[in-house]
Amino acid sequence: MRVPVVAWVIGVALLCHAQRLVAQDPVLNRPLDSVRVDTSHVRRDTLSTTDRLLKVQKDLLIRRAALPRSGTDEVQPAGSRTVFTRDSIDWATAQSVPELLARIPGVYLDRAGWIGSAVLPNYMAHGAASVTYELDGVPQIAVGPDSLAWDPSTIPLGILDSVDVTTTPGSMRVRLFTRAYDRQAPRTKVGVAQGDRGIARYFASFERRYSSGIGFSAAADYFGVNSLPTGGANTIGSGWVQFGYVPTPHFGIQGQVITQSIDRGLLLNTDKSDTLFAGVTGSRTDASMRAAWRQRDDGLGAGIDLLASHTEWSSDSAPGGEGIGQFGAVASLRAPTWSAVGSGWYTTRWTPLSGRMEIGWSPSRLITGSVEGDAQHHSAARNSHWAAARVGIQLPLGFSVGANYSGGSRVQSPSIATQRPFNFVDAQATAGFNSKLLAIDAGYAHDAGWRPESFSEFAVINAYAPLAQTDWITVHARLTPINWFTLETAYQNPLHGILPDGVPPQHGLTTATIRSRFLRNFPSGIFQLKLQGVMETWSPGIGGRDATGAAIPLPGATFFRTVIQLQLGPFIAYYDRVNLQAVRLGTVPGYPIQSGGTTFGIRWEFSN
Repeated sequence: MRVPVVAWVIGVALLCHAQRLVAQDPVLNRPLDSVRVDTSHVRRDTLSTTDRLLKVQKDLLIRRAALPRSGTDEVQPAGSRTVFTRDSIDWATAQSVPELLARIPGVYLDRAGWIGSAVLPNYMAHGAASVTYELDGVPQIAVGPDSLAWDPSTIPLGILDSVDVTTTPGSMRVRLFTRAYDRQAPRTKVGVAQGDRGIARYFASFERRYSSGIGFSAAADYFGVNSLPTGGANTIGSGWVQFGYVPTPHFGIQGQVITQSIDRGLLLNTDKSDTLFAGVTGSRTDASMRAAWRQRDDGLGAGIDLLASHTEWSSDSAPGGEGIGQFGAVASLRAPTWSAVGSGWYTTRWTPLSGRMEIGWSPSRLITGSVEGDAQHHSAARNSHWAAARVGIQLPLGFSVGANYSGGSRVQSPSIATQRPFNFVDAQATAGFNSKLLAIDAGYAHDAGWRPESFSEFAVINAYAPLAQTDWITVHARLTPINWFTLETAYQNPLHGILPDGVPPQHGLTTATIRSRFLRNFPSGIFQLKLQGVMETWSPGIGGRDATGAAIPLPGATFFRTVIQLQLGPFIAYYDRVNLQAVRLGTVPGYPIQSGGTTFGIRWEFSN
């Protein structure tokens, strides 16, 4: 396994520090007057260190303007959006973005194995195009070996500040935002993890803001896991560099580069002598520039964002690189009770022109509604256009009801030149109750049909059968009988129609969490302990179709996982163990999850 760059940096720093110590003559060999001089020097240095510490504490209270997030000004009904903040990401039982999304009812994760392998969310059996992603306002395009679905598991969670999820029946929009530091004191974060199969993970980041408005952020992440006897080694190295100039809360510019070197090895099925995963070796680079203007600094008023990005994939099979450019603008107008957001994009490949409009209105605190429309022009004279509408009503005693609708015509994979638009109509009714003890949200969705694309990462699954008219029930519930214990579950079940391909008929994810701050012993709240058990279960179904069109059975299974996490101020230590029962199955037929797979590590964030 290659030695990561972060390890080299730490080693060089320690070596330089050691040479500095050796270069100093021992105090005992110096004349008496030299000792007195050195003693005074130590006193002055001690005072200087204290002064620097006090200055850091003071700088932590000084806020600097950060670039506002793009496209998040819209008014939406309660319950239509899920936001994972930085704190919830740190405390979630998740080692990748897809594992965060697994908490949303209707999401089923297709895994190519254990940690480090491809993990692709499949929402309500709509396949590869069921989830769309944006990173800091820029749509993420699948390039390289797969042009159907972008794999979000390659993005390190450590560089993200927020994950914003909006759903309609059959589709999910996920917006990822990198860390936006708004303090004058510099901030550093480091992380180290190990585990079974020689897992090694290293993470380091540094963020700095200056009074002039200039900001700098950088991070490096390395992950490696050894192969099984049948193959499947994974190595992913990631780097993130961001420069910005935000002199006032009203205006700022920012440029960033995210680069990833991905090496996923060949995975074989020795029982059938076929290939499960063909392997991927290459690098992806996403470079973007953004300029933002806001009329006011309280979130209201007008705003304009101008964005430009370039995505490139390079590998042995494509040494010249596969580059796609995107140029867009986002205009927003926000009032206390309504909002309007419009965006337009020009893309150099597959979808030259696209536009989106969102309007939200909340005439009172009891009712909120929103509508949105999308239009896209693709290559080969193809077009997509659809609309969605949502409404939510707050009732007395914590009850609420809502409804949402989406329909139109869509080309789900523009990279496939022969794929034509497909008409769809989806609708959902929801009801909920929210209190300190119990929170529950239930939905009944009607799907008029879809033609899902399978994920090309899974060589065993050749295709999915068309999805017939289907009704779904989704439930998300949380029970908190005491303030340090929580029981939470997400469940989905198609009620009518032919069993969908790619997802099980019934799927549930349940967590039982003990989280205590031991305030009687630690009144400052600096100590936190989390003990969590996770149970994921599903019924037998159809994993997909082989090359002959025959159904591939998906056996039912139940997986157990346990997590222990300890926090002391900004220091977090964790222990994560999956597949406790050593089940020789996985979420996709033929791709088993590691039996008793264990990872453990630390994360430490501090101000310099």
